[in-house]
Amino acid sequence: MRVVTFLNTLSRWLVLGLGLVGLQAFAGYAPIPDGYVLLATDTTNRYVVAGGARFFIPPAQWSQYSGATTVALSQATIDSYTQIPQEGTLFRQKGTTAIYVVVGQTFWWIPSPTELDYWDDFRVVNDIPNTNWNDPFISYSYGVLVQERSTSPVYLWTSGAKYLVTDPTELAYFGGWSAVKTIPLGTLASTTQQPWCGAMLRERSSSTVYALGYVNSSTPTFFKFPSTSTTYAVVPDGALSGFSTFSSGSPSCIW
Repeated sequence: MRVVTFLNTLSRWLVLGLGLVGLQAFAGYAPIPDGYVLLATDTTNRYVVAGGARFFIPPAQWSQYSGATTVALSQATIDSYTQIPQEGTLFRQKGTTAIYVVVGQTFWWIPSPTELDYWDDFRVVNDIPNTNWNDPFISYSYGVLVQERSTSPVYLWTSGAKYLVTDPTELAYFGGWSAVKTIPLGTLASTTQQPWCGAMLRERSSSTVYALGYVNSSTPTFFKFPSTSTTYAVVPDGALSGFSTFSSGSPSCIW
């Protein structure tokens, strides 16, 4: 494994790669080529760069990156780099076949070779560690309008669920056509209107906030619980009508 200094690597990267990623490199992304390993000089932690983002490499997987060029930096410097890759970044976990593309600050599964042909566009598929890589993408408050490639329905994706947006007024409320992101065809097939447990949601025209989740481990039905907590995200009108209301208490999500 070859270790290089940050300044030497930065100079090389500026010559070879700036034309490819442009100003995105200065928006919190690591100014280091994809596939390089960042070595924290004060903690010995290691990270692989993919799409300008840092992915933690558990010690048990260090050997899988033994052939990569390593850049020595302080942990504070490494921590300043984002954990969300640039738009269009392709990646997969080492030892697996599923490939994902980053669109709208989250990741989407590319379900077929035909779809991959559209998305790869000569881009390299980054191999990231087989660990809790998806944790930084989990945000209950983040939402994005999405549309599968070559289809017309538009959905609001938030808190791990999709909500069909058909009303022009609601489309405008959530950002309008200019905010709609194209994602792989077929990637939403396994996504439902059931959000992550513990989500605090309200419908656009309502002031009532609901906590979504289960009563307990022996009651598998997903309920909505009226709550006085702060809203995590707003969803289209009628999006929560499919959940029965549990009149008291709060949802149970861990047992």
